Amino acid sequence: MSGGTGWAGRAYATFAFGPAAAIYEALTGGEGWRRDCREMAARVAGPRVLDLGIGPGTSAIEMARVDPSRSHVGLDLSARMVAVAAVRARSAGVPLALVRGDGLALPFRSAAYDGATGHSYLYLLPDPQAGLAEVCRVLRPGGTAAFLEPAAGPASPRQALRDGPRHLLAMVMWRGMSRLHRRFDAALLGGLAREAGLVEVAVETVMAGYGLVVTGRRPG
Repeated sequence: MSGGTGWAGRAYATFAFGPAAAIYEALTGGEGWRRDCREMAARVAGPRVLDLGIGPGTSAIEMARVDPSRSHVGLDLSARMVAVAAVRARSAGVPLALVRGDGLALPFRSAAYDGATGHSYLYLLPDPQAGLAEVCRVLRPGGTAAFLEPAAGPASPRQALRDGPRHLLAMVMWRGMSRLHRRFDAALLGGLAREAGLVEVAVETVMAGYGLVVTGRRPG
């Protein structure tokens, strides 16, 4: 979680990632959400991966289970979420370095990571293009990035329900929160990635139409 757009969006994000963090964690802990997190692992290079807007840690923990040889570093603006992620990582037996920081000014040296991921991250930033430019900076030449973000197009509640009522509820709440921040269509999301300096950019519709995944590579 990082930033917000508009007072209503900022207030909602502060509540969801602060006092209501346990509710957010419960909703995003379903198998459908975890599976989407695991699938992010195949979209980026390793062995050193930065997971942005890590929230309760689900994304990095699930990616680490796919490939335990990788080293994951998680970043979030919310102190509450960083604390929750630390507890969950210890419980899962997953080594996970955690940093509290701003996605628009990443506290890492340039070319520090082989891969960068984010699950529900860019849509919360006040300037997604600037956030992607920071991602490009901290990736090594040839490093890859993948972000899963809320889609502006039609979605299928019936298809989402195949992963259970909990997953459908998570999708509905995600769509509700994105209404207060932003949603992306493929052209916009791909364009932001290219303008930030990424190449070989591709955008794919996922999560029964509720989400889009954008991937790209730092030149070099």
